[in-house]
Amino acid sequence: MRQKIMKLGAINHIALTVSNLKRSEAFYNTLLGFLGYEQGEKTEHLILWASFNGVITISLANPRSLNKNHDRYSPGLHHLAFSADSREEVDQLYQNLMECGVEILDPPAEYDYLPGYYAFYFLDPDGIKLELTHTPNWPPEL
Repeated sequence: MRQKIMKLGAINHIALTVSNLKRSEAFYNTLLGFLGYEQGEKTEHLILWASFNGVITISLANPRSLNKNHDRYSPGLHHLAFSADSREEVDQLYQNLMECGVEILDPPAEYDYLPGYYAFYFLDPDGIKLELTHTPNWPPEL
């Protein structure tokens, strides 16, 4: 018997606004491609990636808002964290992004948030903080 997957409370998609669609497309193709997402819809103003885990879109910022920089300490998004199946995946993405010249905030290390929490932090081209983390036995089996 197949168990029903509950949709209530699941994240449907994450939509990010960027200042330069071409530059951000290159960055997110590298990141999301590594994470198993495939680029789907692409228009003049929006690019969409999808995987079994969900959908992420980027769209072009309103030109009147381009003078504003992302501030993760203001109300709104602080950072977006993705899961990895192993420490080796965390290390591999770190190496890939280093080779692309991505700004790394903190290299791979173990943090005391949960037992075995291993992660690194980096910025997208518009300064949005991102993370890749591996945490053994998390989330717990439901």
